[in-house]
Amino acid sequence: MNIINRDSLPVILTLSLGLAIASTVILLSVNNENDSSENSSGTKSQAPKRASAAWLGSGKELSDTDIQQARIAWKYFENNYQPKTGLVNAADQYPSTTMWDTGSTLGATIAAKEFDIITQKEFDDRVITMMETLSEIKLFDGVAPNKVYNTISGEMVDYGNNVSAEGIGISTLDLARLASWLNILSFIHPKYTNVARNIILRWNYTDLIQQGQMFGMARDPVTKKIDVLQEGRLGYEQYCGKIFQMFGFDQSVSATYNNKFATSVLINNVPIAYDKRDPRKLGAYNYVVTESYVMDIFENGLDDENGPLTENIFEVQKRRWQKTGKVTAVSEDNINRPPYFVYNTIFAAGSEWNAITDTGKDMSDLKTLSTKAALSLYFLYPEREYSEVLYDAVSSAYDSEMGWYSGVYENGYGYNDIATGNTNGVILTGILFKKYGSLNKLAIEKNRVLKFTPEIINAPEHAGKGLPGQER
Repeated sequence: MNIINRDSLPVILTLSLGLAIASTVILLSVNNENDSSENSSGTKSQAPKRASAAWLGSGKELSDTDIQQARIAWKYFENNYQPKTGLVNAADQYPSTTMWDTGSTLGATIAAKEFDIITQKEFDDRVITMMETLSEIKLFDGVAPNKVYNTISGEMVDYGNNVSAEGIGISTLDLARLASWLNILSFIHPKYTNVARNIILRWNYTDLIQQGQMFGMARDPVTKKIDVLQEGRLGYEQYCGKIFQMFGFDQSVSATYNNKFATSVLINNVPIAYDKRDPRKLGAYNYVVTESYVMDIFENGLDDENGPLTENIFEVQKRRWQKTGKVTAVSEDNINRPPYFVYNTIFAAGSEWNAITDTGKDMSDLKTLSTKAALSLYFLYPEREYSEVLYDAVSSAYDSEMGWYSGVYENGYGYNDIATGNTNGVILTGILFKKYGSLNKLAIEKNRVLKFTPEIINAPEHAGKGLPGQER
């Protein structure tokens, strides 16, 4: 069986990730869904500034700088919004997106509402239109959303944004990110519970979640055969696996960093975890980057596994700065010159501080300080001295009419001045974490996670979908 993860696919969009394969999510009925706030939609002549669930609380007060940063990020979503579909371009002015980027867009929209950057009316208009699109888009092979869609028409496309009637495959990791924000949407705005549930119930999980892991689908462009492929490597695999586990799926392999594929390497005398599955045999690299660890904490919460690992991710990059003078916060990013997408890593393909393409080609001269990685670490560890160094290094990496740039080149090439939905979405949701903490964790604590009920599992229309508790 071929194996491929979301990081191994070619990416033309912003896809700080949107490439993997196949995913699933869950859903269904929120506990205590008869709460009186369920139907609150702010219908007064002047809508309230917030119509969020009372149990969310007011959160921590944000500074003027936080709001300014958020407004810069939201500018991207204003510029790239497609009103017909409610989708947002994954890369600036390029009308294509993935479900990963759609999840980032939903998170950004939730954040913009919480920061009063947009009104309740603007929020509802955007969310309702997006939900309509997600409820109606054509699914790959009738299973789950295709890897890529045209944001204007909502049609399935390939990575060149060419219409693909059959589709090119499914990314499970991408769908996990979308599912995470559908869960958070229903937690904060419970009036969207039913539509969020119905979107996820469209998907068939039989082949996508099995053996404690995630699997995706890919159509061979020549033979048209559909391959079911294991998906995920250490880091992004755990971020996504925890989301499926939250809904009751078996993720006994994918949801833990201490699985049988984990090992570590010393870099600057700091142990860094990585996935030991051989890319020469399996065709999928394990890119050790900042983003997956930070997003895991932002959404799923701090725990005994991800806490120490993320501390090491922070520490090893600080030590590179101390040793070389190069401010370091790495992640995969779109870049503004060929090959247009580079995995700038702490460790990949057997080498530390490796910058490569998805095929393993060396791109060391295009190393960047990633804006989303730098600001994410700053939001996560606000009191650290190196966090201030990171913030200072990227604080001007934006265009107030465009959004945050992807980063700054190490070699003096200047700003990596391409803007993407993922960079700006990660920044907005990082500020949302700063205000409320980890929202999926809070939803679990408040007993308001989307869950399957026996009625849903046993409903004839959902038979054979591989839902938790169904026979396979």
